[in-house]
Amino acid sequence: MGLFGWIFYIILGIVFFVLLTIIQSKYSITKLEKLVISLIFMMITSGICYKYAINCCDNIFLVFVFMLITDVIYSSYFVEKDFFDRNEKNLLYYVTLIVIAFFINQEFINQVSKVFLTGEDLRIVLWLLVIIFIYNFCSNNKVFSNTTFEKERRMGKETILINYTKLRYRYGDICNHKNKDVNNLVYSIMIFENNRRGKILRNYDYFLFKINGGKKKLGIMQVNTNKFITDKESIELVYKKIDSKLKKGKFNIKDYLKDYKKEEIEYIEYIFDTIKKF
Repeated sequence: MGLFGWIFYIILGIVFFVLLTIIQSKYSITKLEKLVISLIFMMITSGICYKYAINCCDNIFLVFVFMLITDVIYSSYFVEKDFFDRNEKNLLYYVTLIVIAFFINQEFINQVSKVFLTGEDLRIVLWLLVIIFIYNFCSNNKVFSNTTFEKERRMGKETILINYTKLRYRYGDICNHKNKDVNNLVYSIMIFENNRRGKILRNYDYFLFKINGGKKKLGIMQVNTNKFITDKESIELVYKKIDSKLKKGKFNIKDYLKDYKKEEIEYIEYIFDTIKKF
C-alpha cells in the first residue's frame, strides 16, 4: 500500500466520522446501529472502488482506525468530552468495529471464494440484509417524517466533572453568583448545551448569523437573540434571566428551566446533581 492508499484511508476515516456524527445528532441510534451503518459505508465504498478500479480495498478496514483517531481528537479538543469514559464504551465500540471490519475485509471483500456461499450469492444476501436494516432504521427513526424525537444521550459522571472543571476554569470569573445553586445551574446548562452544540458548530452558527442575521440561538448557552453575542455574553444573559426569576426560599431548578422539554430538564437535573456533589 503506497502513500495514496494511506491518504485515501485517512480522508475516508474523517468523512465516515463526519457522516456518522450528523446521523447520530439527527436520529436516536444505538451503538449497534452505528456499527452496522459504519460497515455499510465500508461496503459501499469498496463497491465504488471496484467499479472504478481504485486499488484501495485490500486493507480498507483501516479507515475505522483513522475514524477512531479522529473521534479521540474531536472529543478531546473540540467538544471537550472524555472519549475514554467507561460509561460511554467508545473504545469497546471501535475495537468491535475494527475486528468485524477486518473479517469482512478479508473474507468478503478480498477473498469471497473462501466463504461458504458463492460470491454472487453472498453479495445478494448481504445487500438484502442492508436493505432490511435501512428500512427498519428509517421506520424506527421516522426519517421521512417532518418531526423526529430527539433522545438525549447522557454523559457519564466522569465526563460531566471533567467538563465542569474545564468550564469553571474558563468562565469562573463571570460565574460568581452569591447563590451557589445558581452557579451550579448555569454550569449545568452550559455543560448540557456545549455537549449538544460544540465549539465548531457554534462557530458555524456565528458564520450563518453574520450572513443571514435574524433570530438565532447563539453562544455556549444557546440563547435566542437577534444580535451577535459571544459565549461570555450568553452566560451573562442567562444569569440575568435567572436573577429576574429568583425566588426566596427553597431553590427549585425547574422554576428556571421552563423553556426546556421534559427530557432535557431531567438531563440538566442529572448534571446539576452530579456537579453539586463535586
